Amino acid sequence: MQEYNPKEIEPKWQQYWEENNTFEAEEDEDKEKFYSLIEFPYPSGSGLHVGHPRPFTGMDVISRKKRMEGKNVLYPIGFDAFGLPTENYAIKVGRPPQEITEENIENFTRQLKSLGFSFDWSRTVNTTNPDYYKWTQWIFLQFYKHGLAYKKNEPINWCPDCKIGLANEEVVNGNCERCGHEVVKKDKEQWMLAITEYADSLLDGLDDVDYIERAKKQQRNWIGKSEGARINFPIAGINYDLEVFTTRPDTIFGATYMVVAPEHDLLEDLQAKIENWEEVEEYVKQAKTKSDLERTDLQDEKTGRKLEGVQAINPATGESVPIYVADYVLMNYGSGAIMAVPAHDERDREFAKKYNLEIREVVEGDSEEDEVFSDEGVAVNSEFLDDLKTPQAKEEIINWLEENNLGKRDTNYQLRDWVFSRQRYWGEPVPLVHCEDCEQRDQKALIIHGFEATGESNWFPWMKEKLQQEGFEVFVPTMTKNESPTIESWIEELKPYIEEMGKDDVIIGHSLGARAALYLLKETEQEIGHYYSIAGAIGDYSDRDWKELEEKWQNSDIDALREFEDRDIDWGKIDKLVYSKNVVLSEDDPFIRKETYDLPEGWHFQTVKNKGHFLQKEAEDLFEVIKNSKNTGWIPLPEEELPLELPEVEEYEPTDTGESPLAKIEDWIKTECPRCGGEAERETDVMPNWAGSSWYFLRYMDPNNNGRFVSEEALDYWSPVDWYNGGMEHTTLHLLYSRFWNQFLYNCGYVSEKEPYKKRTSHGMILAEGGEKMSKSKGNVVNPDDVVDEYGADAVRTYIMFMGPFEQDAEWSEDGLKGVRRFLDRVWRLQSKVSDSVPDEDKADANKHIHQAIKKSDEDIEEMGFNTAIAGMMECVNELNKLEGIIEDQYKKLVKILSPFAPHMCEEIWQEVFGKSDSVSDASWPEYNEEYLQEETIEIAVQINGKVRDEVDIPADADEDQVREIIMDREQVQKYVEDKEVKKFIYVEGNLVSIVV
Repeated sequence: MQEYNPKEIEPKWQQYWEENNTFEAEEDEDKEKFYSLIEFPYPSGSGLHVGHPRPFTGMDVISRKKRMEGKNVLYPIGFDAFGLPTENYAIKVGRPPQEITEENIENFTRQLKSLGFSFDWSRTVNTTNPDYYKWTQWIFLQFYKHGLAYKKNEPINWCPDCKIGLANEEVVNGNCERCGHEVVKKDKEQWMLAITEYADSLLDGLDDVDYIERAKKQQRNWIGKSEGARINFPIAGINYDLEVFTTRPDTIFGATYMVVAPEHDLLEDLQAKIENWEEVEEYVKQAKTKSDLERTDLQDEKTGRKLEGVQAINPATGESVPIYVADYVLMNYGSGAIMAVPAHDERDREFAKKYNLEIREVVEGDSEEDEVFSDEGVAVNSEFLDDLKTPQAKEEIINWLEENNLGKRDTNYQLRDWVFSRQRYWGEPVPLVHCEDCEQRDQKALIIHGFEATGESNWFPWMKEKLQQEGFEVFVPTMTKNESPTIESWIEELKPYIEEMGKDDVIIGHSLGARAALYLLKETEQEIGHYYSIAGAIGDYSDRDWKELEEKWQNSDIDALREFEDRDIDWGKIDKLVYSKNVVLSEDDPFIRKETYDLPEGWHFQTVKNKGHFLQKEAEDLFEVIKNSKNTGWIPLPEEELPLELPEVEEYEPTDTGESPLAKIEDWIKTECPRCGGEAERETDVMPNWAGSSWYFLRYMDPNNNGRFVSEEALDYWSPVDWYNGGMEHTTLHLLYSRFWNQFLYNCGYVSEKEPYKKRTSHGMILAEGGEKMSKSKGNVVNPDDVVDEYGADAVRTYIMFMGPFEQDAEWSEDGLKGVRRFLDRVWRLQSKVSDSVPDEDKADANKHIHQAIKKSDEDIEEMGFNTAIAGMMECVNELNKLEGIIEDQYKKLVKILSPFAPHMCEEIWQEVFGKSDSVSDASWPEYNEEYLQEETIEIAVQINGKVRDEVDIPADADEDQVREIIMDREQVQKYVEDKEVKKFIYVEGNLVSIVV
């Protein structure tokens, strides 16, 4: 038997796997697929440290086991290579980031291959490769065309050191998470992605996936859905309302003052009336230097300034209440203003005490706590709400507010749209150009509305007037044939309008008119820019299959329109409302957001809440969408011109003004408008580095497809990802990004599964010896190259899996690594015990220990209990070494279950010792036999009057009478029961005996 020598064995088998394409996956309909995924690494110049391989090894163990179970496994690898670290290094050393990235990927690839991962290297992707980011740009254009990518000027978090805009989550304690520099606010136009449109969809999807509960909770908290009411507080003496959102409208009688955020429009709007404006202005200026975290820290003392000369009216009490500006209120939640109820909110109470404001209790709880918001709370000091429990009080006050046009039921989200711009060089170019000529031509909006002729619409005149004030030309078809439009008459009337429409025009409306327009567009294959639908009514159609009809209705099926039109509708029985307000670009576009409302009996949606109060907010939202999307002049590049590649630049240093280095390349910026052929300028911001990592799991399915980002066949076969593992720090944002992108593509019909991942797990970090995080600056980084060279890749892999529970942080210990290497040596030396003539007793003992190890490995690997699976194998090997010998089949089973952890050594034994010609990866995963797991004796504890007094070995198959006979004869037991009456003798099978005397 040769000595175990990893330096010879491991390169040999790495070459074998590569030459034989051992781990390459192909679509095979006859085999059950298993798609395992890791977060692909960022290839930094410093290479891997031993903490990086932990998640890769964990999923490699799972992938190898699944292959041996007969699954068709896809386990891919790639590189998330755009971003700041490489760009900053390029600036420092004066080299192109392209060259540095290529070197980093080459080094990472070498290191990963040296650890023996069973990646399908043929599917490797690199986000900086134009063949990859071509499709990132294509996806962005789909967002843009569907109205989910838009440009907005607003204050951003700006890092003066990195010279880049940061998302809120990239600011930690007021500082940049990358460089630690203090972050300031800066006004900047930037591209945004409207993830807020998917808030409910992202929440609902969490019910359908197998994620660790902590990850689900983080996502729900980040989205932050809260239900309540929007309430208008009039400003005394002028025609101005201050709107607030509250989850507790039932506490309005306890609202004794108002607070607005320093960024709130009220301050500017009412500047002339605020008598202490200079004091307020100075406070606002100071508040804007603080981070959101600092402003909302419960430990900090609350500060604010009263707006002298301005007061609000509490609509419930009629009382005048003061208004303050305070930095603990943020603009990015609710409306940026609150009704302060100090008796029932800690921050409000602290503020009220400081400024000597009234504290009025309006909820009496069912406990002694000062602040009670349980469903058992009871309203007090609240006039008509008195004595109502909290749920009933909420409903009653919302109904009262709506009946009196003072507010309405609403849902609020903490989630905000995401910044999709970076003012740097090393990122995907945004495939849009700006054309001033097209911007001028974008003045017109064609608006078609089905009820304008009869004057029944309550929101459209408002919308029409507002759009005209914004400079839109508004065209409204007038019915000439009759006053009761039919689908045929609408089609007839709308034909000339449709013929005049351009692809930048807008249709807005509801019911037959708007649907007839969409039908005409479908029939004539006419391209338009946007179609919006405000509302549609649903009556009491219990005898019909409404879902089927609704699908036809949304797709503008002419027969369905006629069927709807022909219905004998009893408007008095209308009890539900469906509205949709999303962009529609084609007849089969799925972006129809639908919500159903319960309305009081007899209410018609057109007359709900006194002429349209119910729909007003939807019309306001739609007005903002149209207003913000018009006159931009941003023109998408044609898809055949993708990818738009990065030009070479001489200087990568970003600018203090917030412009990208691309802004310096005039030859690249100046281009031809794809729409009109005139002069245009390219966008110089690039996409953030999370853009390319939001969809990489899809490209792995079909990385070389250039006609489509992924073939439908590959998508149907591999989707969704069966098991995705990544860092706990990425279970909120990265997971939300990728779920959002996938749900968007699903709604577009481009992918076959709504949720990208069936299962998501997380791992802990590997810390340096002493428990500190590994860091180059601290000199405590362990390079895997060094430990692989000394101990072997199999020892490193097995030790990383043995360090402790996979989901917890673990401290690196070289002594622990040495111990695992000794374990592998013992497994290797078991070769010498393999024999054809093994005593039956040894054979039976070996079977027991090996099948115990198989069972433990089989169960523990599925639960990511890698450390306990290895511990079981260690115990098994120790027991096998006590025997005179083992048979080859027993050794094979041990090698099989160890092979996912130590694949090189197990391949060597498989082929060189057992004489196999195939890979151990192609062997079948062994099944354990329950027969071998039966113990002849078991140990049970004996309790007497609740205290353990003895431990006894008894036959495993003994019944209670036999157990009693054995126990009661024990000298140790007799000591405590002698001369006493045994009142109870309880045998808990296989576990313990409890005696009461």
